[in-house]
Amino acid sequence: MKQLKFALIIFLSIVSVSLRGQKLKVIAYNIEFGRNTSLDEMYSFLKPEKADVICFNEVPGQGWTKRIGELLGMAYSYEGKIASANHEEEYKDKSKLFYGKYKSILSKYPLENPHEVSLKGLRWSPASAVVATIKVSKKKSVLIFSLHIPTGVDDPEKSKAFHLSQILENDYSNYDKVVLAGDFNDRFDSKPMQHLYNQQFSNPYKSLNIDLSHSTSLSSEENNGKVIDHILYKGIKAKSAGIIEEKSLSDHKPIWAIFKL
Repeated sequence: MKQLKFALIIFLSIVSVSLRGQKLKVIAYNIEFGRNTSLDEMYSFLKPEKADVICFNEVPGQGWTKRIGELLGMAYSYEGKIASANHEEEYKDKSKLFYGKYKSILSKYPLENPHEVSLKGLRWSPASAVVATIKVSKKKSVLIFSLHIPTGVDDPEKSKAFHLSQILENDYSNYDKVVLAGDFNDRFDSKPMQHLYNQQFSNPYKSLNIDLSHSTSLSSEENNGKVIDHILYKGIKAKSAGIIEEKSLSDHKPIWAIFKL
């Protein structure tokens, strides 16, 4: 009986340490509606990354995210219904079976209350973010936003980043652990991004002194040499982060961050 109690104490101690040290790896990836990649190619690329959550932007619809999740062994997904700038059927993936520019969340952990939020502001519309609570354990959860918005540098006070900051303040202020991941189309030190920092979000590029000499966008002259994809966070700690130098599957490079909950 004493041996059983001792073994139980050891087991509970291990579980406790495991939960206290729980880490979450998040990837954000604008995949350019999959026009240069197949499901198999994307699977081969993402599998070694061992992500816990992937926030896709400009991702085709019709169940593409669920299909890649089945290949990766990530059972939980949510796919938005608002196509960025109304880019739909003419934007087909490499297989021609999937199309559109949506936002989605793919996760190893259950998703609670998945939904989509429209974002107002200047430049192209519609723009949106898909949102869900990631249930890492019974006591640990993180609210995740996967988004795709236009630059707001010409008028930061009317930017979609500003509208997002207002939505966060008014509708999601009761969430203490939050991650915003996706294609912001603005540099980390821009005025539109400052609206999000004013809501107590941090950027691992800055907090971890990440090298930003390389761009995350490969297609537009406007974005050449700029890092415009970000994973912002609050209520958790960034342990490491970086840009994956991938240049063939999309016009954006994926980015990643590992957080301690």
